[in-house]
Amino acid sequence: MASFLDIGLLEHFNIVIYLVFIFVLLYAILTITKILGENKNLNAMLALALAFILALSGSTRDLIKFVTPTFFVFIFFAFFTVLIWKFLGASDTDVKSIMGTESGTRSFILIIVGIIILSSLGKIFFTGPIASDVNETAVNASSVGTTGQSALTATLTHPKVLGLILILLIGAYAMYYLSMSPIPIIKK
Repeated sequence: MASFLDIGLLEHFNIVIYLVFIFVLLYAILTITKILGENKNLNAMLALALAFILALSGSTRDLIKFVTPTFFVFIFFAFFTVLIWKFLGASDTDVKSIMGTESGTRSFILIIVGIIILSSLGKIFFTGPIASDVNETAVNASSVGTTGQSALTATLTHPKVLGLILILLIGAYAMYYLSMSPIPIIKK
């Protein structure tokens, strides 16, 4: 039955969405880094050629489909964290100082982005059926992972391990800030 909100036909245009997404991302990276210089036409041609190659690859589309929601959730929480901080009275200079290189926030964000990318690459490219001589009835499937998942991926994505990693990161971040010497405030 057809409905007003039926978006089933959009599935046939996924390749175009991936193509535009990859093109915009690559063009932005080439323009910001200036690897090829200031020539925007050259940046656009290279970004378009790479976008066609990558958009036609099924594994690249799977990677984008897997990593994009995670990035949007991360950006959502980061945006609302800054917004709440601004509501509590922080000024723009406070936000800029926290996002500066001295505070370690940029490093923390890059570590989170790296974890997201590496886990996505592992999920897409390194999860497949593995040949094993172990009798499957002797191994509890819930402790190792489902069919096609490696034991390492199942272990690293277990809630207890993720909770431990979060607690260790929070503890490391807290120790870093508690061990810093206070910076004197100079009023102008």
